[in-house]
Amino acid sequence: MTRTRPDLRAVMVLLLATTPFLFGAFGLVGVILFPHASPLDLAPVHRHDSLAGWSTHRAFTGSGVIAWVTLITASLLMLRLVQVTTESILAMRRIRRLLERSATRTASGRWNVPYAEPIALAVGLFRPSIFISNAVAEHLGPDGCEIVEAHERAHLARGDLWARFAMTVVCGLYPDRVVATLQQALILAQEQACDAAISNSHSRLEIAETLVRMERSRGVRSHLCAGFQDADIALRVRALLEPDFEPLNRSMMRTSAISAVLIAAVFVALEPLHHKIEALFLMLGG
Repeated sequence: MTRTRPDLRAVMVLLLATTPFLFGAFGLVGVILFPHASPLDLAPVHRHDSLAGWSTHRAFTGSGVIAWVTLITASLLMLRLVQVTTESILAMRRIRRLLERSATRTASGRWNVPYAEPIALAVGLFRPSIFISNAVAEHLGPDGCEIVEAHERAHLARGDLWARFAMTVVCGLYPDRVVATLQQALILAQEQACDAAISNSHSRLEIAETLVRMERSRGVRSHLCAGFQDADIALRVRALLEPDFEPLNRSMMRTSAISAVLIAAVFVALEPLHHKIEALFLMLGG
């Protein structure tokens, strides 16, 4: 996946993180439409129609135990998602209010923050804003400040803040090591994609120099914000100066093939194939 174009890779990482939820929703549709083909079956037997007539076999579920366990587990997971969503929204509001207390808004809509360290980040979902400290202009000059602002505007245009918010919410159910891997992969892909986007109007070498000059500043680090100094600066500079990404059509073909296999695997577990296959075995077995 590392050789996949950053804009496509960001989408793939987010889809990978949400795959269990997508398959869960797909399975839920199957449960609603074909309840007798799911582990939530409360009936003692399954009935199949075959060429030889009706045939039955005992259900693999007990007297509703699995159904209750499944419902309770799903309810607890939903409560956890609600909790993470609420905490993420409140955290974004706290960051935005903290920055707005001392910031002044310019005619272009950007907020200037009187902070001693060079920081630049985009914050917010419904009303996203760009915050750049006065130290950025002092440290980088007008041209460097223009590159930084263009990079942050690329985040807004791509909807990266919504993607990071969604990643934070779904990762609330994953182990810490998995969370760190997914978030790092998403942030790196987004940063490389924005670097590539602004390379249409700015020199790649100038963008790389700006990244290196901003690398040592501490900034504001949060998975809910899009900061200019996010991700591995060395990998971003290499992607700018020595891009080595595979053709888009090859990445799309591989992604489509993997998705088709996974969807087919889920569909096989549901009706109508589930019962047709069982009915075939019963008919052949007598």
